[in-house]
Amino acid sequence: MGRCDVLHRGAPVSCYTAEVRRSSTSCTTAAEVTVGSKIEVFWKDDDCFYPGVVKEFNKDGKAHVLYDDGDEETLDLSKENYKIINSSGVSELTDEAAEADGENIDCGGDYEENKRGGAVKIFLTLSLCERWRSELGQSRLTKLAVTMQRKALLDTTMGNYGPKARRFILFCEQHQRPWLPASEATVLLYIASLLKDGGHQVTFLAAAELAVQEENIETQRTWLPAAHVRRVHEAALKLTPRSPEELRLLRAFAYVVVAFVTFGRPDTGTSLSRQHVHCGDSEFSVVLLKEKGRRHHLVKRRLCIPWKGVALLKELIEHWEFHRDTAWSSSEKTQPDAYWLLPEDPKNFKASVANDWIGLALSELDCRPPEGAHSSAHSTRKGATTCARAVGVAMEKVCFFGGWSQFSSAVQHYIDPTALRDADMNYYFEWLTWSQ
Repeated sequence: MGRCDVLHRGAPVSCYTAEVRRSSTSCTTAAEVTVGSKIEVFWKDDDCFYPGVVKEFNKDGKAHVLYDDGDEETLDLSKENYKIINSSGVSELTDEAAEADGENIDCGGDYEENKRGGAVKIFLTLSLCERWRSELGQSRLTKLAVTMQRKALLDTTMGNYGPKARRFILFCEQHQRPWLPASEATVLLYIASLLKDGGHQVTFLAAAELAVQEENIETQRTWLPAAHVRRVHEAALKLTPRSPEELRLLRAFAYVVVAFVTFGRPDTGTSLSRQHVHCGDSEFSVVLLKEKGRRHHLVKRRLCIPWKGVALLKELIEHWEFHRDTAWSSSEKTQPDAYWLLPEDPKNFKASVANDWIGLALSELDCRPPEGAHSSAHSTRKGATTCARAVGVAMEKVCFFGGWSQFSSAVQHYIDPTALRDADMNYYFEWLTWSQ
C-alpha cells in the first residue's frame, strides 16, 4: 500500500500509491519538474497544499509558479515542500511534503498508533480545514477562511480533545460512517461502543445517568452567595481548633474562601502545594499546577490578590497555615508539600473531597441553598463568577481568573444574570474594578 490521504474526512480514509520524490539542489527531482509541470506547494501558515503550474525558471534556477487561484510566486523548489501532479492527476510527494501531509501515516503500518501524540493535532487540523476547502473551493478568500478555522482552536484544546476525536474518527472509519457531519445514529452507536469497551468511558455514562436522576428530582447545582462565604470567613477567624475534628472544620472554612476568591476548580484547588501558595507583604498569590487544559504546560498561571483588595484574607490564610503547621509539628511526621493535607489524611486527595469540605462548612453554619437546589464543589466557582459580574468586573478579568478563553461561551453557564449586587459581593470582588 502507499500513503494514506488523511486530508479527506467526509468518508472512510482513501489510499493511493505514490512514489516518493526528494527535492535536489537544482530545479529538478527524480521525476523532473519542467516548464508546464503541475505541482502542489505546501503553505506552512495555512497547513495545506495549493495547486499551480510552473510557468518558467529564472537564471537562478527558481521556478515561477502560477497558482490555480491566480496567485503567482517565485520559488526555490529545493527549499519547498511540494507534490508533483503526474499525467493521471495523482500527487507524487517529496519527502518533505510527505512529512507535511499527515505526519507520515503509512497504511502498511499500525494506522491507529501513527496518529498518536503530535500527529493528532495535524490529523485533526488538516482534516477540518480540508472539509471547508472542499466546500468553498480554491481561492484567496478560502485560504483566509481556512486559516481562521485552523487558529480558532487553542493548542490546549487540540491536545486534550485530540485523542478523543481521533478515537471517534477511527470508529467511524471501521464502521464506514462519515464523521463530519456525524449523524445522531452514528453518535448513539459510538456511545454504545464505549459502554461495551468499558474503562474510563463508562464514567461519562454514569455521570450522564446521575445528571438525569438529579434533573428528575428537580434539583440543580446553585451558585454560592458571597454572604455565605463571608459568614464562613468570619467563623474561621473565630475558630481556635483544639481537636482534629475542629482542625478539619477550619480547613473546610479556609478552602471555601480560597476557592471562592480564586474562582477555583475543585481539582485545582484541592491539589495546591505549599511552595506555590505565597503570602507576601502586599498580596496573596497562587500558582495553579493542575489546571484543566494546562497540565502539560511548562509555564503555569499565577493569580494575585492584593491584601487591601479583600479585607481579613491575610488573617485567614495565616490563621489556617499556623494551625496546620502546628498539627504537623505535633505529629512528628514529615510534612508534605500538599497545601491542604493534615496528618491524619490519606496521602493523596481526590477532587471530590471538595464537595465534602464545602458541605461541612456550610452545614456547620446552616447556610442552605435555595429550595430545589444543592451546593457542590463547583458552587464556589459559579458564585465567584456570578458575584464578580454583578459587581461590574470586566469579562476579560473574569475569564482570566477563571481560566476561560475570552472567546469561549462556557463562562456564561457560570453566571446568573439575575443576581443583585450587594455589600458582600463588593467585599470580595470590587477590587477587580479599581483599574477599570
